[in-house]
Formats: sequence, structure tokens, C-alpha cells
Amino acid sequence: IAMTLCAFFAIAFYNVIELIVIIATRFKRRHGLYFWSVVVATWGIFPYSLGFIFKFFQVISNNMVSITLVIVGWICMVTGQSVVMYSRLHLVVRNPRKIRWVLAMIIFSAVVGHIPIIIFAYGANSDNPSFWVPIYALYEKVQVTIFFLQETIIASLYALETYKLLKPAGNVRGKSTRKVMRDLIYVNILVIILDIALLGTEYSGHYEIQTSFKGALYSIKLKVEFKVLNQLISVTRAASENS
Repeated sequence: IAMTLCAFFAIAFYNVIELIVIIATRFKRRHGLYFWSVVVATWGIFPYSLGFIFKFFQVISNNMVSITLVIVGWICMVTGQSVVMYSRLHLVVRNPRKIRWVLAMIIFSAVVGHIPIIIFAYGANSDNPSFWVPIYALYEKVQVTIFFLQETIIASLYALETYKLLKPAGNVRGKSTRKVMRDLIYVNILVIILDIALLGTEYSGHYEIQTSFKGALYSIKLKVEFKVLNQLISVTRAASENS
């Protein structure tokens, strides 16, 4: 199992390095919600994975240091990635109410998903963990499910709204634009499949696999989403300049 964990951590770190290089070279305007959410989501993967390396391989004896790294990275990585998707949702969703609902969902999930598990995680890694461990184990499944549903809803919304734009009655014209739109659908279907795989590892009881796989998975999702969202931004900008 150690080799499997190391493989997942290596994938996560490699993708983080690649994303940092891409962010440094691709972004001309380094401001706005999209830019900062990508930065936060990318950097969050590093402390998250590093914290679990410290914990699983006992690199340091103080679990509180490890769990703090994990928690900080986890919040940035998970909610950060949802904010990345939210920040460009207006490019395919024409209904402002739907966009506001997505933002409300992200805020709700962050409060309900993050705050309790932070308390339980510190308790489970304290000097008296017996009371906290069962609660943490139970709520771990709850929070994974909450974020799975959130990301599935956002990905489905992207896929469905993009599909509407691609229909004959839609307003998408141009071969390259339609290709990007189709890629956006495929990417979000891939995101849902990857999230299902993560959910499966959680409910199968393989905690070490699930937590290490999560860092690798989020790094992969962020890479493919970042690529297709940038393409979407480019074709949208070109269309507005030509109109």
C-alpha cells in the first residue's frame, strides 16, 4: 500500500508543479476571482498531500502539525476548485439565478462540510482520540458525499447548459467554438466519473487510499478544467470582439 500512496502523492506534486508553471506563464492579468481561485486551489494540493505524507509515514511525531497542513490544504483544494468552476459559470449559464444558487451552495457546503470535520479531525488526533474517532469516521463520509454532490451539480450544470448552446436552436457558431464546447461537456463528465471513484474509495473503507488519491484526483481535475476553461474564455473573448 505504501507504493500506491507514494504514486498518488507523486502525481499530485507533479501536477502542482506543472500548474504553477502554467499559471505563471499563461495569466496575463493576475487578478480577479478566476485567477485567485486557481492559485488557491493549486497551492492547496501541496500542504494537503504533504500533511498526509507526514502523518502516514511518521515523518514528524506531532500529528497536530500534519493535520493542520491537511486541513488548510483540503479547504483550499476542495472549495477552491468549486470556486474555479463557479467563476466561469457565466460563460455558459445565461440565468443569473442559477449562478447565485451555485454560489449559495458552495458557501453552504463549505460551512457544513469544513467546520465540523475540522473540529472532529483535531479531536481524533488529540491525546484523547477515543471519543472523536468514531464521529470523525462517520462525518468523513458525510463531508465527502456533500462535496461529491456539489461538484456533480456544478459539472452537470456545465454539461447541460453547454449542450443547450450546442443544439441547433443555440447561439454557438463556428467549428472551433463548438469543439471547445464539446470538450467542456466531456471534461465535466470525466469530473463526475472521477468523483464517483473517490466516493467509492471512501465508502470502501480504504482511508489511506482515499486521502492520497484525493490529492492526485483534484490535481488532475484542476488541470483538465483549467485547460478547457481557458479555451472557453479565448473563444468567448474572440466572439465578443468579432460581434
